Amino acid sequence: MTNATKYFIWLSLALGYSSPKCKALLSIYPDIADFFNGGEREWRLSGVLNAKDIAALEDTPIGKAYEVIARCNELGISIISLDDPGYPAKLKDIYDPPAVLYMKGHMPDFERRLSIAVVGTRNATAYGKMTSHVLAGSLAKVGVIIVSGGALGIDSLSHTAALETSGVTVCVLGCGINYPYLMSNAVLRKNIAGRGAVLSEYPPDYPPGKYTFPERNRIISGLSDGVLVVEAGEKSGSLITARTALEQNRDVFAVMGNITSPYSQGTNALIKEGAIPVTDYTDIINYYPQFSLEGEPDDMVQDIPKHKTDIDVSDEAKKVYHAVTAEPVHIDTVTAACGLPVNVVLQALTELELEGLIKADKGRMYRLL
Repeated sequence: MTNATKYFIWLSLALGYSSPKCKALLSIYPDIADFFNGGEREWRLSGVLNAKDIAALEDTPIGKAYEVIARCNELGISIISLDDPGYPAKLKDIYDPPAVLYMKGHMPDFERRLSIAVVGTRNATAYGKMTSHVLAGSLAKVGVIIVSGGALGIDSLSHTAALETSGVTVCVLGCGINYPYLMSNAVLRKNIAGRGAVLSEYPPDYPPGKYTFPERNRIISGLSDGVLVVEAGEKSGSLITARTALEQNRDVFAVMGNITSPYSQGTNALIKEGAIPVTDYTDIINYYPQFSLEGEPDDMVQDIPKHKTDIDVSDEAKKVYHAVTAEPVHIDTVTAACGLPVNVVLQALTELELEGLIKADKGRMYRLL
């Protein structure tokens, strides 16, 4: 956090979180405190703001920024403003970079390492799950930073694959970091912060809304050298990220899918429109010879675990087993899926663990082995 961070928070609160005017003002006022202290007359003379903007600045007391800073200090959330040397240069170069980034974890070295956003549908097919796991895991294994949005489906699988290979991954949220969004992924977000960073342009307790997820997509692509769309329907939000990537002069990669599947219509259309087709993770890394890898590329990571067909366990354990997935799932979800009493589910989970069929993670989460 810099001495000017409070002013950037003030600007974002007044002008809006995705406003390009914050970057424009920084280009005119290298010390944003000069702009703040100049008052209404200086704000008008800047040539950047309209009457509505100036009214918003006048109606937003600097005390609101201090409240945000205090809340972040309370929660252990770091704040990186546009003037901070630690602000990623890739992101700063886009048209409308966030005035501030709120962060749990540590900012990876985006300038020296290749970063690839991996995005796709929340309702991933078995093919999409396999592909995202293999590609994201293989990229992370050779040192690529994996960026995604922390949602169910392709996002979560990509983050998980990166973590499983001891790689670095970044999750960009469409709400405040402290907001209780998708709590089934709370453990995943904590693990991401341990290996990389969880980021948001919204204050800690800010709720998700109609526009927050499309707005955060520009950050996902802005932090990345290229965007890989694994699986996406015709109207998938992932296509918004792809379009934003093109506007930011980023590369767009896509995995060709089943031509009869609605979940592949988006990716197949991207390829027809000029996206780079991907059949192997080396199709991506070979596109960026300027970046050094951590070791030489080797075999791709293994496919995600699948349910075994012949297991010697009780009938109740079999039901529970098929409710557990390769992606960590909470015990409440397992219980609801198999329709058994909680005590029976707990006994079955223990049985499955002893048989080496599943693994228990923190937060009462379980996954296939």
